[in-house]
Amino acid sequence: MSRNMKISIGFIAVFIGLSLLGLLFGEGITNPVPATADLEYSMPNNMVLVAPADEVRREFDPLTNKNKVLAPNGFQVLREVPAEFGQAQTDPCDTQEPPPPKMELKDVRTETHWGAVAATNVEEETKGDQVYVRVPNGGTLVERVISFKGLWTWFAAFLTLCILSFLYDDNPFYKFAEHLFIGVSAAYWMVIGFWTVMVPNLMGKLWPSLVARINPGIGDVERSLIYLIPLIFGVILLFRLSNKLGWISRWSLAFIVGTTAGLNFVGYLQSDFVGQIEGAIGSLIVVDPTTGFSLGGTFNAVVMIVGVLTSLIYFFFSTEHKGVMGVGSRVGIWVLMITFGASFGYTVMGRIALLVGQMEFLFADWLHIIIN
Repeated sequence: MSRNMKISIGFIAVFIGLSLLGLLFGEGITNPVPATADLEYSMPNNMVLVAPADEVRREFDPLTNKNKVLAPNGFQVLREVPAEFGQAQTDPCDTQEPPPPKMELKDVRTETHWGAVAATNVEEETKGDQVYVRVPNGGTLVERVISFKGLWTWFAAFLTLCILSFLYDDNPFYKFAEHLFIGVSAAYWMVIGFWTVMVPNLMGKLWPSLVARINPGIGDVERSLIYLIPLIFGVILLFRLSNKLGWISRWSLAFIVGTTAGLNFVGYLQSDFVGQIEGAIGSLIVVDPTTGFSLGGTFNAVVMIVGVLTSLIYFFFSTEHKGVMGVGSRVGIWVLMITFGASFGYTVMGRIALLVGQMEFLFADWLHIIIN
């Protein structure tokens, strides 16, 4: 039996074992079979639903204490809007309130609701063979949809165990999850970059009328031919795929690297270098305007200046580290190690928090052994 076969059998055994653990000690493992679920969203007060009177059914839900009205063939959606928009000129000296506008039902847009109406107070009005349903105090529209939440929970648990299987050794299950993650991430960010960067910032500036048909939110933008330059650089970058003409893409890469380095250099220079100097040359004695002398602020200022000076002494190799320079360099290495340790510990805490969240997902959302 090959090594990969042994690992695969062990992985399947662990997966089945965890499933049995959830069945035995949990509150019922998540059912992977697709099931129906109710999707609720708010129903506006001016919405009126119309359906044939012989098709309307009424129910009472004791769990939510709400009345439900259902129509198997769906409701026609109407909206109660003013018959005439706008108001006539009124005398500002007239103290009488203007009459309320005349309302009428209009089919603002062709729309059909295939679910139910749920509300504490449901008003029904029968006109001929039609029933008009209103919710004056607000309600919800309920749609019965097919939920794949249980199936996706099982798939997410499977992928989590695939990644954790690398703790034992490299195996086909880990490679499958790794390749799936990289492929989906690359495709997702490619689509996001295309629609949020290339379409509005490049195509929207070169062909605004064409892009406005796809994305009306771009608005009326004048054509700017200056954006032909980034288009040409982008096409040149594709020469990277050719073995003979790959050197042409270096022009685009050089522009990208140079521009990014220049912009980041200015940002880091102001935030890190200049900020470090400003913090180090401040007053050692801190006085608060309201409370006077600040012991904590003074201690922080002293630690700041001592840490900066001793760290610089550690990297100063023109003089042998003896005497005062030796003491300063030893203090400097302690400052550096404490800084690196705190930074590493902060990173590990973030990763541990992610691990705890994923373990909670396995034992709470999937196996239901612990209470989420």
